[in-house]
Amino acid sequence: MLKKGISKTTIVFLVLMVFFFISQVNLSLLSRSNVSEASSISKSRPGLIVSEKREEKPASSSIHSGIVINKTREDRPARSPLHSISEVKRPITCDCSHNDYDLWFINGPALLDPSTSTFFTTGPTISTPPDFAVKFRPYPRKTDERAKSKVNELTLTSAPPRSSCGITHSSPAIVFSTGGYTGNFYHQFNDGLLALYITVNSLSLNRDVILTVTNWSDWWAQKYAHLLHRFTKHPIINMDNQTRTHCFPSAIVGLMTHGPLSVDPTQTKQKTLLDFHALLESTYSPPGKHVSTLDKSKGARPQLVLVNRKNGVGREILNLKEALKAIEEVGFKAIVFEPKRNGAVGDTYRLLHGSHAMLAVHGAAMTHLLFLRVGMVLGEIVPIGTDWLAKTFYEKPARVLGLEYMKYKIEVNESSLAEEYGANDLVLRNPPAFVNGDWPKAKVYMKTQNVKLDMVRFRKYLKEVFVKAKRFMDKEG
Repeated sequence: MLKKGISKTTIVFLVLMVFFFISQVNLSLLSRSNVSEASSISKSRPGLIVSEKREEKPASSSIHSGIVINKTREDRPARSPLHSISEVKRPITCDCSHNDYDLWFINGPALLDPSTSTFFTTGPTISTPPDFAVKFRPYPRKTDERAKSKVNELTLTSAPPRSSCGITHSSPAIVFSTGGYTGNFYHQFNDGLLALYITVNSLSLNRDVILTVTNWSDWWAQKYAHLLHRFTKHPIINMDNQTRTHCFPSAIVGLMTHGPLSVDPTQTKQKTLLDFHALLESTYSPPGKHVSTLDKSKGARPQLVLVNRKNGVGREILNLKEALKAIEEVGFKAIVFEPKRNGAVGDTYRLLHGSHAMLAVHGAAMTHLLFLRVGMVLGEIVPIGTDWLAKTFYEKPARVLGLEYMKYKIEVNESSLAEEYGANDLVLRNPPAFVNGDWPKAKVYMKTQNVKLDMVRFRKYLKEVFVKAKRFMDKEG
């Protein structure tokens, strides 16, 4: 029973006040709980923290449950261009999913100790185990043991370094080797320069990388100096002669490849082999100078460059003088070019780029197709047993570049192997059956076979080449 003097209205008012007080206490506790949880998340996910510039004030902010949300673009968590946030937590990661190459990443500060060929991680990272280490040969032929045996082995580790930074760089390193098969002209491009182009464009590095090279060769660095500096604005580091440690904000170790003289546009921000071709042109042949070596007089003949193999290791033209005479007689101006390892790339480029046709026996010298103008004639003399190699390594990229590819497939009587084995031997009659997947057997076609051209067949072929080369000259100069 209610006491006298206290109305029902007063009692209802008091009850409502009690409920209001209790709800305010609960809201306060909930707010404190949210702030604590947010703080815990921030500490447990260090990968989300981009920078903490206390001296800079945000342009605007809002306050919700005690959490300040900055509106400036600079203070928003940034996405790594290479990895997800969970991957960035790991100091060392690998893209090891490809058949031809592995690519290792040091996802944060790295110290190179050249005395031990070791890259150490130096930033705060989460690693399991804490002293992870891997040994790696940075060359894009991961299953080729012969090539890798000629490549220096590097160590990547999350163990603490034994020394401090000697030289500090502000740009990431891209680390690769010029060992392996780099002495061969094809591999200089496919395993080196083209692979570097693919890697730089796939990862959007935009010249702000420091090329760090092991198995350094002075001839290689001098030969390709102009082209190499199209990939970087920094001096190139020769790992093999360094005496001080180097520190980088991050490092990419290894190069990517897409196959024989190929560039996959889906992996390179829509870049293709034509873009690499254009890079070579802008490096070695400034606009308007590609015809500077040609005879511009009335009645000038198309110029054909015969790339001659003269190294005693197979696939030489045994009747070279007769071949040159035939080339001249069908109407060409013939120039014999014999590649040299230390030859000036610019001179070679201008010679080939300013011609109208190039002819070579299948081999590494066919890689000079990268120096030709779109629409030029590219002739390949294909020895016995090299059909698949010729099509895969040179015909396909030639067609991508818009070249007039013309094959001269030799017959059994034009191969020196006919004298050694006999025309009906399996070596000549069925090369795929003879090799049967055993690569060392294929060396008989690559190392011991020479060609003696049938001049009747060869003249007929040259006439077809001349028609297309003359048409190109009349159109392009």
